[in-house]
Amino acid sequence: MTKAEFDEFANTFADAASQNTSFFDSDYGYFGRYRSNIVKRLCGPNVANILDFGCGVGLGIPPLREAFRQCRIVGCDPSQESLALARASAPDCEFMESSAIAPKPQFDVVTAVSVFHHIVPSDRDAALRYCFERLKPGGHLFVFEHNPYNPLTRHLVARCPVDRDAILLKPKETVARFKRAGFDRVAAEYCLFFPKALAFLRPLERSLGWLPLGGQYYVCGIRP
Repeated sequence: MTKAEFDEFANTFADAASQNTSFFDSDYGYFGRYRSNIVKRLCGPNVANILDFGCGVGLGIPPLREAFRQCRIVGCDPSQESLALARASAPDCEFMESSAIAPKPQFDVVTAVSVFHHIVPSDRDAALRYCFERLKPGGHLFVFEHNPYNPLTRHLVARCPVDRDAILLKPKETVARFKRAGFDRVAAEYCLFFPKALAFLRPLERSLGWLPLGGQYYVCGIRP
């Protein structure tokens, strides 16, 4: 999807995303808290700087702020319309175009949530290198992506206007790209298994990361 197309969807993205996932949980914030808790569990609470790569309208920023209250949080995106909305919703964070962030080690954590399926395959390695270059040694990159093995996920992607250009990544591809970019200790897990109707089973999710039935998966790697 081009920058202009992301600008076009900026004002409707939040509603579209919420409607598309309401069957799983009517509280769209659940997804952001879920992912932020994974980051906090693996990195600990003492994180000083986080970059949300491809932050869009900033839906994932409040859960990150909730999990890391004293952290500097920066969001970057190619869409100026999206960045304007993100600034309005999270004035205590920073938002800028990707090109404005210098390629030097400065972040402890970089997150990329449902971003890489919008990047054409030939540009994905360069996007990972972008993240690598801005991480401090020992810093973590987390890429959260839709699980292409889950038929319901594929159905939701197919009906979502924002995902009309989506080319889903299998975990194997994402892991291989991490390694080519130079990341160490690369690991992948599936996540988001149980809808709200089965919320009593959600405590089991941490033991199911090996099972390719989650709605999403994440890959984590560390810059040596």
